[in-house]
Amino acid sequence: MMKRIQCALVIMLVTTLLTGCWGMREIEHMIYVNTLGVDYENGKVVVYIQMVNFSGIAKKETGQAQKQTTSVGKAEGDSFDTAIFNLYATSPQRIVWSNIKTIVFSESALKHSLARQVTEVWDRYYEFRYTVWVMATSEPMEKVFNTPSISQLSVIYSQLNSPMRTYEQSSIIAPLYLYKFIWKWKEKGETVLIPHLRVARGWTEGKKPSPNVSMSGVCFLDNQQYRGCLKMKDILGLRWLEKKTRRTPLPIKKEKQVKALMVMNKIKSSIHPKLKRGKPVFDIKVSMQATLPSLNTSLHKRKLELQATKVVKDQIMGTYLKALEMDVDVYGLSAILRRSMPDAWHKLSKKGKIPLDPSSIQNIEIKVDLVSGGISKMK
Repeated sequence: MMKRIQCALVIMLVTTLLTGCWGMREIEHMIYVNTLGVDYENGKVVVYIQMVNFSGIAKKETGQAQKQTTSVGKAEGDSFDTAIFNLYATSPQRIVWSNIKTIVFSESALKHSLARQVTEVWDRYYEFRYTVWVMATSEPMEKVFNTPSISQLSVIYSQLNSPMRTYEQSSIIAPLYLYKFIWKWKEKGETVLIPHLRVARGWTEGKKPSPNVSMSGVCFLDNQQYRGCLKMKDILGLRWLEKKTRRTPLPIKKEKQVKALMVMNKIKSSIHPKLKRGKPVFDIKVSMQATLPSLNTSLHKRKLELQATKVVKDQIMGTYLKALEMDVDVYGLSAILRRSMPDAWHKLSKKGKIPLDPSSIQNIEIKVDLVSGGISKMK
């Protein structure tokens, strides 16, 4: 009996010495950054942070409707890290960086090589992660960050923070993770393709305009320098050589009238470099399966496949030539040669890349296999 009393006294003494949750910070007492924006204005680095009210998300999942609110913070400084510390000075609570989903660079920030400052700070602070999306915009940063989602959806589920949901349904512009950005940014001969955002109009909610953030093109960096951006209509060839492409639409037109709409999937591509009279040339092969959700005319299956083949080939070459006007190696041909034929690359390259011209792509071989979608009705 005496031993039991002694044990009880010891347990009571130990429990009084435990600290419990004295050091714990409440979730509502911290500011979780959802999106980070980096701009360059009047010789200053300007940072923007977008914050989301998490309590609203939790109540929405339990069926209690609550309007989602986003807040935007802004500060400027002589460099990226001094702008961050100036942001701390005006913040009402501790800022937490471990929840960032996206970094958005303005075109001005890319032109002034602020990506270098951001990645250096990213390497040194433990809260930053590398699995965040990287995007660019020419819109005012506050306009992008304050654009709400429709149907009271959180901005967490918008193209700004969850681009893969839309990309899996219609693969046009591939999202880019930060770790892949850093790899391509530092690798010789590689070209970084950053998705470009705009605020798209056309959606309404309750008969009132409800613009959305959407991807509208691609911006290019090589040798750690900004090269420019191309719009959506000029980069349609990229999707045929992108490994992440899931399904993508291809309209077949005649005199601007859509005769058929094909949906392409199971896309496989390869680029083979070789030397021809001392000059590097490249053969491109792409194969894909197609379904046919829409057919507005009577066409033989083989004829439709051949027309699709021509459109895909034209898009691949059209994107290559459009980028070449900006001195951009849009398909990373220089890096492919460097990996396959390093001796030839070192001999031919100048300033980290090989010279390219319209004849550098020697052959494009496309194979389209129409497998389903009303093909039994064709001739």
